[in-house]
Amino acid sequence: MNFGQVFAQGNTVLIAVFLLLLLMSFASWYIIFWKGLKLRREYQAYQKFSQTYANIKDWPARTEFQNVEGSANFLLEEVKKLQSILPKYNTHEAKKEILTMHLLQALDGIRINLDKGLTVLASIGSSSPFIGLFGTVWGIYGALESIAAQGNAGLSVVAGPMGEALIATAIGLFAAIPAVLAYNSFVRLNRLLIQNLRHVAEQMTVYLSNETQKH
Repeated sequence: MNFGQVFAQGNTVLIAVFLLLLLMSFASWYIIFWKGLKLRREYQAYQKFSQTYANIKDWPARTEFQNVEGSANFLLEEVKKLQSILPKYNTHEAKKEILTMHLLQALDGIRINLDKGLTVLASIGSSSPFIGLFGTVWGIYGALESIAAQGNAGLSVVAGPMGEALIATAIGLFAAIPAVLAYNSFVRLNRLLIQNLRHVAEQMTVYLSNETQKH
């Protein structure tokens, strides 16, 4: 496949399809590497937090947390903000409701942050095959017009334009397949991380509501 020939022929639609698909493929791989590195740091931070605190009995009752990173630290910061509010509520149920509400809101914020870029991956994965198919249909249409104008349907006349048209579908699949695989993987990893953080939030809600009730 000679891309230079496509540009030299001046087929504006086919050129636009190729450029759009290449741009989508670049954007897809950029997001894949960015999200991969971000999730790797998040999981490393959570594992460090889990090994240091979460595996210890009654760990939420501790007053000092040091060197906590990632989304777990976001939950801890939210709890620190509530320290001045919780004593205003006299019952265990009220304290628990306040903690639950704020930590759930914090988890929603974490989820939104983790989901950044996934919409783009999903859009690329779902639309690029159709964009490639459109380029193929347009290229075949142009090839048939050329054949009709020349009155020659020989293999040497048909093979070049048809090949150029079909490669648009291949580029569309090349952009779509990594995007779909990465999207599914990131959705699963995000769900697992949020589930682990939800367990952390539930433990903090139970222990801290009881702890503040004692005081």
